[in-house]
Amino acid sequence: MTNDIDWSTTLHNYFPYLEKLKDSDIKTIDINPVRTETGEFLGSEWIAPKPGTDCALMLGMMYELESSGKTDKNFLKNCTSGFEVFRDYLLGKSDGTPKTPEWASDITGIPADKIRALTHELADNRTMIMMGWGIQRIQYGEQPHWMAFTLVSMLGQIGLPGGGVGTNYHYSSGGCPFHIGPMIRGLASRVEPVLPRLKPWKGSAYIPVMRFADCFLNPGKTIEHNGKRLTYPDIRMVMWTGGNPFAHQPETNRLLSAWKKPETIVVTDCFMTATARHADIVLPAQTVFEHNDICPIGTYTNDGIAANHAMIAPIGESRSDYRIYSELARRMGVEQEFTLGLDEIGWIQAIYQEAKNRGLSSGIQLPTFEEFWSKGIVFYPEDETSKEFVAFEEFRKDPANHPLRTESGKIQIFSPRIASYGYDDCRGYPSYFEPSESLNNKKKYPLAYMSGKSAHRLHSQLDGTTHTASHNIGDREPIWIHPDNAAERGIQTGDVVLVRNDRGNVLAGAVVTDKVRKDVVLIRHGGWFEPQKQADGSTLDVHGNANTLTMDVPTSKLACGNVASSGLVEVEKFQGVLPTVKIREETVPQPKA
Repeated sequence: MTNDIDWSTTLHNYFPYLEKLKDSDIKTIDINPVRTETGEFLGSEWIAPKPGTDCALMLGMMYELESSGKTDKNFLKNCTSGFEVFRDYLLGKSDGTPKTPEWASDITGIPADKIRALTHELADNRTMIMMGWGIQRIQYGEQPHWMAFTLVSMLGQIGLPGGGVGTNYHYSSGGCPFHIGPMIRGLASRVEPVLPRLKPWKGSAYIPVMRFADCFLNPGKTIEHNGKRLTYPDIRMVMWTGGNPFAHQPETNRLLSAWKKPETIVVTDCFMTATARHADIVLPAQTVFEHNDICPIGTYTNDGIAANHAMIAPIGESRSDYRIYSELARRMGVEQEFTLGLDEIGWIQAIYQEAKNRGLSSGIQLPTFEEFWSKGIVFYPEDETSKEFVAFEEFRKDPANHPLRTESGKIQIFSPRIASYGYDDCRGYPSYFEPSESLNNKKKYPLAYMSGKSAHRLHSQLDGTTHTASHNIGDREPIWIHPDNAAERGIQTGDVVLVRNDRGNVLAGAVVTDKVRKDVVLIRHGGWFEPQKQADGSTLDVHGNANTLTMDVPTSKLACGNVASSGLVEVEKFQGVLPTVKIREETVPQPKA
């Protein structure tokens, strides 16, 4: 429950509810190989399965529900589709392997009796399963959420107050009361091309973003994605704005090779991130402090609208993103088509006026733009009815008249559509697939590697600041390691360690802690990639970029999602002279006065 933020600003109005939960007599359970800050704050019971085995744990629980007669058969009949197909898999009729608690225990490392006890605790009480998004950023990451909805369907508590399942409670105050007022829009992102295409396009019109490095390396290659076959185009030029793929793309050394394939790469950014350092051309963008903007408050809660006033004059040659692309459009002869005759403040006024007009149509009076811009903020009244909102309540009571947007209109436990794709890594029902690297499939390296969010930055944002550096160890990203594993390797808190596998080598600062399961290590993602060549010709990331070590494979053929927290590594105390970390040093010449 990180109460993370996104592109909207937020009031962080989630926290008082966590305090109320803490002060209540409601039991909470933290199921994670890493002891979470939320679990510590709430005093939750901690259950630590092996990484990547959540689906096996849930299958063991569902087998116990079914064998003990506690499955809610009425809910399954009325509100779900395809349970019978899944049940054959659960009981082992389709593959010969009953998913018993003993079977799950062998995979997860959680005792079978504990799995049984947890099952009955959930079944005998009003239970809400709250899942984050990190659980899907692993190999076969489509499965855990699908499996959780199946588990909760068998419990039969979806649509009941305080019961069911949620996947967004950790993010932008998800679950907090809604506010009444018009939402503001951004600039259109899907528009028809203005200039004619002079040459026929070879390849698919889109690819999954996680596969872009594979695309750069293998133009013409065909892949499976969500029931379709896509062919990679031959990318010659890249313009990257508002992102840092050298922090989010798996197997960063492979990305380094892929990044060299296009003829020209242009990066627009406020800072010399790892991605900007590897660009051919860098267009310096302004920070939010240097230009005017308008922003909604609350992604899910719709708290109001904020005016983002420029606080300082632009620094150096920086331009706002809008001005950068307006200037490029002018040079290409399509400025009018891009700007529609509006400058930045013109767009801000137009967006606000559209929201004001929509408000009037529903009886909501917003102040004039001048009043709004002067005051800087508009708050909306809270929707009192949303305080009593229960997710899926109407669906539960009357599925026929409140259908879901699924194949059947119900919770899709078995999907004929997905089954028709014939994928070997994503069946038509939720399943457990053993990751290609795990504590049950160790192969070459002994420690399971996880990558979580950092409390000191958002993704890779702010990693180049002294604030983040003050939380590093030896100027390296921290790595959590269990005391038993540290003792075996002669590692103590404060040591700089080498973390390695066949995909790369990373330096990190050791934190010896029992907040991780034994044989598991954790590096927070988002550390800026800083590769330095070593005397033996190898490349060493001297700062601690987590994705240097992760596998560049899709979650499955279905989603082709990002795998950011899977794999195996070895950790050892670093020997030799420590390389200097230079990510905060100036690397571009200053313009002459």
